[in-house]
Amino acid sequence: MKKLLYLFLALIFISSSYSQSIYKGLNYGMSKSEAKKEFKKNKTNYTTIDIGNNFLYRIYRQNFIFDNNKLVGIPINPKGFAFGMGYDVTVNYLTHTRGFFESLGYETFIDNEWYNAPLNYLKSSSKWGLVLKNKEKNTIIQMFPMSMGSASSTYLVKLIIWDYNTWMGYYDKENKSQNAKAKSSGF
Repeated sequence: MKKLLYLFLALIFISSSYSQSIYKGLNYGMSKSEAKKEFKKNKTNYTTIDIGNNFLYRIYRQNFIFDNNKLVGIPINPKGFAFGMGYDVTVNYLTHTRGFFESLGYETFIDNEWYNAPLNYLKSSSKWGLVLKNKEKNTIIQMFPMSMGSASSTYLVKLIIWDYNTWMGYYDKENKSQNAKAKSSGF
């Protein structure tokens, strides 16, 4: 009887961790084919994401991030700006988007002072940008500005919704690598 109870609890744990939502019906751990099927089935949920004040985003299925064939991250792009946006529009998108997620209860994990200043951010050595986490510790929001090319004065907002544990694994791995480099430097 105890074995049956343990098996039942293990199945509940596995199924709940599998069905951890990253965004709407896109769940952590989905295979590429499952994520593609969900995207096609509910495409309208993913092609216009309105976060208020006419700030619109969209998801492109081909940009999904997989690790070991499991869905772990979803990049979200400003809608209508495939060829980039001007400096001020980029600043406004980043500033409004941060406020939107903070209004939902997300808390700052890494606060980059240049997250909404494209020129300064691109000159900095920042790797992570602005990183927000939700209180349940199941989702990470990472955002920063990107240049559309060295000769261009257009930018793009890089916004990714990550599975919390996956992103923290990447973060911890990078910190261990940097600590090892510092330790082996001889200083």
